[in-house]
Amino acid sequence: MGQLGYLFAANAFVWAGILIYIVSLMKRNQALRRDLELLKETLEKDSDR
Repeated sequence: MGQLGYLFAANAFVWAGILIYIVSLMKRNQALRRDLELLKETLEKDSDR
């Protein structure tokens, strides 16, 4: 593999890492939103009492 091949491989590796990181952040964000909604529901139920 020539120098260009290594450059392409490194570039692909970096972009794959960035995409994996973004996907993990999106999943965490979804989980936080679910937790927030559950907390809001719980607080609304407690305030009705």
